Amino acid sequence: MAIAEVQSQSSTPSRDPENEVTVSPIPQGDIKTPLMFAKLPESGEQAYIYIKKAPPAGVPFTNIQPMPVMVHLHDLRGKESCVNLDDDSLEVLLKVPRPVSTNFDDEDSIKRTYYPEVERQLRRVIPNASKIHIFRHGIRHTKNNPKPYNPPALIAHVDHTPTSVVQRVKRHLPDEADSLLKGRYRLIHFWQSLAGPVYDTPLAIASSSTVRDEDIKTVLTHLEDFDEETGSPVFNEGQKWYYLSGADSDEAILHQIWDSDAHKEGSGVKGGRAVHSAFKDPRTPADAPAR
Repeated sequence: MAIAEVQSQSSTPSRDPENEVTVSPIPQGDIKTPLMFAKLPESGEQAYIYIKKAPPAGVPFTNIQPMPVMVHLHDLRGKESCVNLDDDSLEVLLKVPRPVSTNFDDEDSIKRTYYPEVERQLRRVIPNASKIHIFRHGIRHTKNNPKPYNPPALIAHVDHTPTSVVQRVKRHLPDEADSLLKGRYRLIHFWQSLAGPVYDTPLAIASSSTVRDEDIKTVLTHLEDFDEETGSPVFNEGQKWYYLSGADSDEAILHQIWDSDAHKEGSGVKGGRAVHSAFKDPRTPADAPAR
């Protein structure tokens, strides 16, 4: 069973490739550049953050501080098949239909026309899943235009811990949760550009086989309706980080937030969770379109 979250990048309408404005070349190739990691409270206080919820009076929205770390990022362009969900919690899908028929400013259009295609694409990778349930979607845009979408998340994180994944299954599939949780369950992000190739603030992802359990610290996230745990990674030199230069609308990046087989002996699943972050590429040309 897989539960999925859709992360769509940039806003509608999608660009028409036949009427593209010429801009500078997309930055490509490996790069060493700063990624932001969270510096957690040294006092031992529970790390927390408020998202789309105002904190109590006098309480800061977070007690986490961003800390830059120089990280070597390996470009997957031309080597897309060298990663997969079982080994890296990361997979690149090519030849994905461009989402030109969906109005991404309309919730019903997204669920009616885009969700079914996302499920079809997920079944390319996990064809034997007994059930796929998409529980939410998000649209990120660097310019808050034409409406205020969420900006890219510029700090390394993993959206759920194993505990909060179980809570999500129970929250979204209450009648089936007990049965589904007896088998293999996975939470996967489906990440796709909606408006042509990504120049600005691409997505970086660490191979799950290189991230130790002790590298991930728990953060309590206060959401609008409930609280849940998220993961905040500590960088170590053994981690291997990737990005896909110029990720386009006919491609999708799958990054797995949790795979319950990761802790099952002999399963072959390595780590089962993808730490990730958007990053500012210093090579981005001045005339690059916004993400």
